[in-house]
Amino acid sequence: MRAALSATLMGIGGIFMSFAAVIFIIEIFASRSDPEHRVPAMTALGMETLIGGAILVVLGYLLIRVGRGRDTASAH
Repeated sequence: MRAALSATLMGIGGIFMSFAAVIFIIEIFASRSDPEHRVPAMTALGMETLIGGAILVVLGYLLIRVGRGRDTASAH
């Protein structure tokens, strides 16, 4: 159960970080011609998505580490 939850958290976090990378690439191309000043909004969205994805990946990793510690402690 714990392994599936951690894999899900890490997978969703990876999707969010990939989405943030796409936003940053679009932002680079949009910054050349930005008549309505949308670049700051795109930067904010990209950073929020990147940070949210990184938090989910770290939580998934920590959940794996905590689960591993309990499994080895009960086996001995």
